Amino acid sequence: MKIAFDCSLVPGEPGGIGQYSRNLARALSRIDKENSYTLYILYPVLKRITRPSARKVDLPNEGNFKVVFKDIPVPFQLYRYLQGPILPQSFKDYGLGEIDADVVHSNTFCVPRFRDKKKKLIVTVYDLTVLTHPECHRKANIRHCLDGIKDAIKYADAIIAISESTRADLVNYLDAPPGLITVTHLAAAGDLRPVEDPEVLKSARLKYSLPERYVLFVGSNEPRKNIKTLLEAYATLPAGIKNEFPLVIAGGKGWKNSDIPGVVKRLGIEDSVRFAGYIGKDDMSAVYSGASVFAYPSLYEGFGLPILEAMSCGAPVITSNVSSMPEVAGDAARLVTPTDAGELGEALRALLSDEGLRKNMRQKGRVRASKFSWERCARETLALYRKVVEG
Repeated sequence: MKIAFDCSLVPGEPGGIGQYSRNLARALSRIDKENSYTLYILYPVLKRITRPSARKVDLPNEGNFKVVFKDIPVPFQLYRYLQGPILPQSFKDYGLGEIDADVVHSNTFCVPRFRDKKKKLIVTVYDLTVLTHPECHRKANIRHCLDGIKDAIKYADAIIAISESTRADLVNYLDAPPGLITVTHLAAAGDLRPVEDPEVLKSARLKYSLPERYVLFVGSNEPRKNIKTLLEAYATLPAGIKNEFPLVIAGGKGWKNSDIPGVVKRLGIEDSVRFAGYIGKDDMSAVYSGASVFAYPSLYEGFGLPILEAMSCGAPVITSNVSSMPEVAGDAARLVTPTDAGELGEALRALLSDEGLRKNMRQKGRVRASKFSWERCARETLALYRKVVEG
């Protein structure tokens, strides 16, 4: 069996989709030595010239796995423009006709179609926030993602949903046939584990200008991640707690967030809030391990991978009681209503004031995270490849 696997969002500073693609590809390489994989990356040609280092990707590239970059022959600025609602089908199909494959696994919202009907198409759908929370997206992004999801339902031989919550949303919002959808849960990367070496922890703190103890948020700075409510909840904490546990917000630049500095200033917490930026994958274990509490009050998640990442590194977790987050966290996290700053603030106060409670949650979190694995996700994905090829 020949599999073409989309890794287009792995280079650079990968977000959730890039991490899914990278971790699943690596897990497939560990369990499958028989089938042939082409890990293809659609890449703007100008970006290849201006940022050649971004082509260095942590993907398997030997034996039955090979990484193939497919240069997009348009300027990067035009490429970004094409990500809007007028994205032509020819762009979505670009380069795939040259790849010999029985199965194409599309991991972005650019869902291809094929003249060669022998190729089977599998599409991973992560969430339906463009329908459930359109106010959190740019208009062009809503159209682009919604078109991609609808194309997946119309053209794919199978859809992978990353949680039961996403599966239910596909059925309830878009009338997707339930039999078309297979759920495969994600997991924290295998190299994410508690760091106890004080020198390693210190090195990470110096690199990202972190305090010795802190409340941590990790995620792209976008409205869905609900950073404003987190700031409002944090502002309600007593001065002594804020002094002892500054709030660290880490992650990519995101979008629709220009008012965040104004919120920090209005709440009078400029001295207690740090913006650490994007954390490299080699430093994530130390940054998570150094957190006294991990707060993730997202409004909606298709899965909520940072929850398991934090648990794997021993950080006590507070997260939301909506969408997939209870499905992922189980009873190992403190669940709160994400729109209630008072409830979130009280949860922060309770954990930061009680070391015994934090210790108990660290233990429960590590047990919970161990129930998920990329190897299991890979086995379930490989079984789906075989199923669609065999008809």
